[in-house]
Amino acid sequence: MSSWGDSAINAFVNLTPSSPWAIKVAEQWKGLPFGKYLHQSPPRRQRTLTGPVDPLQDSIRHKFQFFSSLETGQQTYEQVDSPFFSRLPLDVRMIIYEMVLGSMIFHIESATPQSRIYHLICSRPSAINEPNHQCHELTGQRPSSAPREDYKEASGLLPLLVTCRRGYSECIRTLYTANTFQFTSNHAAFRLLKAMIPPPRLQSLRHFRMIMRLPHHPHMNSRSKRDWSALWEFFAKEMTGLQSLYLKLLMLHDTQEQIRRMEDAEGAEWVQPMVVMAVTANLARGCKVEIVTGGEVQDLEGVFKETVSADVGSNHVALVRHTCMKVHERMRISLGGGG
Repeated sequence: MSSWGDSAINAFVNLTPSSPWAIKVAEQWKGLPFGKYLHQSPPRRQRTLTGPVDPLQDSIRHKFQFFSSLETGQQTYEQVDSPFFSRLPLDVRMIIYEMVLGSMIFHIESATPQSRIYHLICSRPSAINEPNHQCHELTGQRPSSAPREDYKEASGLLPLLVTCRRGYSECIRTLYTANTFQFTSNHAAFRLLKAMIPPPRLQSLRHFRMIMRLPHHPHMNSRSKRDWSALWEFFAKEMTGLQSLYLKLLMLHDTQEQIRRMEDAEGAEWVQPMVVMAVTANLARGCKVEIVTGGEVQDLEGVFKETVSADVGSNHVALVRHTCMKVHERMRISLGGGG
């Protein structure tokens, strides 16, 4: 069941006199809310992606950081009249870019699935792991994106990025690699990642955090299983630069109760995509994957290493299976299940 299936479900809900009953019935057939984004093709760009500047210039670091196969259809001028480009070596410019554009946590939000996506810079980054982290006044007004507007939430990012194409080509990757992107809604996260950020930029993301709301158990039906597997495949195969992934799972009471009553051997099935991605990404680049349920943080690679230490003689498949069971046990206990 794909998009036409969603249309049929929505029509059923809208035409049924008892909407609450219809919604409850329809939920049994629905997938997860991010599924429609993960299964769609990225939109075609109206112009080619701005490529890196000439990888032969300035420094070895530049060669490694900017060399790629991106199309470079736009013309980039050398800006020889600018002291910033003509007098400062690239390594110094890169340090400046990172000081201006890096070391921030972006709270990325949108009011509805159709509304504009905006960002706020976290004013309390040291408290980001607090259960009810709040660093901005609650307001319905979206921050302005005007580059020169004088207001306290102004980020200063846009003026530097739009100064010239050479500056943009040199510093755009830093925007993705040197910051943490934190989302509070499925639609804001996956609209941005799948429909707005070009795949080459997506691969540059290093630190991703999200408060993910699950309307039902990830393995409630075949569509949900498909969407849940696609989510972790997306993290593994499209966000290939990830170094940290932090997901806080918010579940309804019925879903929590289902996990509390589920045997760990059975629960290991829906946990497996998470563990496989975490183990593979950690081995490839030291990526750390943390899942939060019931206020408890589960370090998936940490649990895997504990399992390896305890089951030295087991093969990899068995180790992953045992890890999945342990992770499910800890998640079940964090939600109030028996130990």
